[in-house]
Amino acid sequence: MSYQSKIRISIGWIYPIGVLTSYIIALVEIVIREYLIKKGYEIIITPYFAISLVGLFFIVFGVIQWFRYKNWIYPILGILMGVTTFFASFSFSGHSAIFKAIYLVCFIVTILFVVINWQSFYCHERFEINSRRLFRLASERICQTSEGFTERLYSAGKVECGKDELLGFARILHSYYVARPFYYENYIALAFSMNTSILAIKEVTEVSHIILDYNGNIRVKISEKDYRDYKERLSFDQLCSSMANIFIRFLDYYQKGLESRIVTELKSAK
Repeated sequence: MSYQSKIRISIGWIYPIGVLTSYIIALVEIVIREYLIKKGYEIIITPYFAISLVGLFFIVFGVIQWFRYKNWIYPILGILMGVTTFFASFSFSGHSAIFKAIYLVCFIVTILFVVINWQSFYCHERFEINSRRLFRLASERICQTSEGFTERLYSAGKVECGKDELLGFARILHSYYVARPFYYENYIALAFSMNTSILAIKEVTEVSHIILDYNGNIRVKISEKDYRDYKERLSFDQLCSSMANIFIRFLDYYQKGLESRIVTELKSAK
């Protein structure tokens, strides 16, 4: 099995599928309404059911994203988009000006919310995309399967690297949206996750992470949520070892001044 197929699909794909389905339902509803109008029924052609369904979809999906990512911006955006979509059905002619005004206010508030929080949306998406790429790379050559998940840290050896180099390496990975660094007295922890938003966490222990101490020791922690995102139960020790090797390789690129290879390698894991 190729490594591309080992990870479950991102829930982000639900958005285009849901919207496309809603468009199809709207077209069907319009056709039905046109037929009923020709039959003499006094109804208007606006697809209220489909519009309401889209609004409900945005709200429900926002809640789903909250449970997955633990980031408050998604349920708020879902509610705003849902309410705006619902009132959009009243923005057509024949409805009270009050409903049109409410729709306009909701639309403006939604746009402002997106603009104000654009950096959070962008950073989250970049971190999640690269985290998924990391896990794809890590599982590329793993064929052995087992129910081997454990909460313990996996010791992955040692590298030759000074404190200043580690700090610079952490900044590079952060700037490339590969991992979010957490700085401690004796080590740096690099957080990444396919699930919980690393922008929303308070402690690195909440997600998968790599620990690099100032003596060069490397330890790996894969969260259970990330591990369960694989379709197969891969060998946990092999997965941790493979993930450590990726970061060791990235560190080697950094030490040689070849930081661009980090991005190139990540993009190869599509």
